[in-house]
Amino acid sequence: MPIKRYSSKEPVVFVWIITPYIVFMNLLIFGTCIFGSIGCFFKSFLTSAAYFFIIYAVFGSLAVIIKNRNPGAGDLFKRVRLMLPFFYLMNIGAVYGAFYIFRHVINLGCVPLTGMVWWTILYGCIMSTVITFINEGMANWENWKNSLSESEKLKNAYQRSKLLGLKGQINPHFLFNCFNTLSGLIQENEEEAEKFLDEMTKVHRYLLRGDDEYLVPLADEMKFAAAYLYLTKARFGNAIVTEVNVPKSILHKLIPPLSMQVILENIIYTNALSKKEPLQISITGDSNGRLIIKHSLHEKIIVQNLSLDEGLDNLITKYRLMNMQEVEVTETEKQRIISLPLFESETTFA
Repeated sequence: MPIKRYSSKEPVVFVWIITPYIVFMNLLIFGTCIFGSIGCFFKSFLTSAAYFFIIYAVFGSLAVIIKNRNPGAGDLFKRVRLMLPFFYLMNIGAVYGAFYIFRHVINLGCVPLTGMVWWTILYGCIMSTVITFINEGMANWENWKNSLSESEKLKNAYQRSKLLGLKGQINPHFLFNCFNTLSGLIQENEEEAEKFLDEMTKVHRYLLRGDDEYLVPLADEMKFAAAYLYLTKARFGNAIVTEVNVPKSILHKLIPPLSMQVILENIIYTNALSKKEPLQISITGDSNGRLIIKHSLHEKIIVQNLSLDEGLDNLITKYRLMNMQEVEVTETEKQRIISLPLFESETTFA
């Protein structure tokens, strides 16, 4: 089981502080007697090191518990206010314990100086205070560096998302299929052709405006999804069966723009389409306020656009960077379920 640490730099702090700490602690406990011989010095040093290492581990465990219960950057002074009184009391016990052990249990050749007990406790309390603030500084430095790294990753994820969005706007294959379907409808059914052109306009208008925002209302994404599915069904007919039943109670919530484009493209272009075994797509919500996309699986031997899976991976990464909740993807032999968390506001991930 790995040892829980206050920060990754805690071992470095311990190594740099422990040697002078123990030497001065022994000087307070035994006086100059420990310098009487090299053997006495090293014996007292090693014995004290073992004892105070155990004490430090107890202090560290308590610090980790307090930090886990008050993890926020704004909880710094609250953590310190909780830690230091405990540390001061523990120092009293640790110093009295050290004096007892070196007087009655372990004979180092030097007698502990009883009159130095409270000076030793004072030194222990001062060092506990110093070590606490050093560890807090190290932990906050790490959090700051990690936040910069996460911000950069988030920025890169959105840049990649924008690139994927632009691909959807100018994809010649997609445009060709839309215009080809529109051409056939004009000859067969002008009213249906007008409807198709209207939905096609909605899709491209959304692609042009949706990529400039961090989050958009779910209602906007669902309007885009409805238009996108209409165009797809017009092309593939009964090879696709869709069911959209999203509760109105969650339509006000927010979602990363073009999420539905990424998911629907992945579903449609990575599955084989057949009227005998139609691709079934269901978009609903659940009791936890998440958007649920279910679809049947029909293995496609050749997938022409390899960036489709990359687009879905990018969406999952974006969620991981934006929120503690992640995109859940569960898959069986015949079905895949994608569960998307929804945001209450844009400040949720700030």
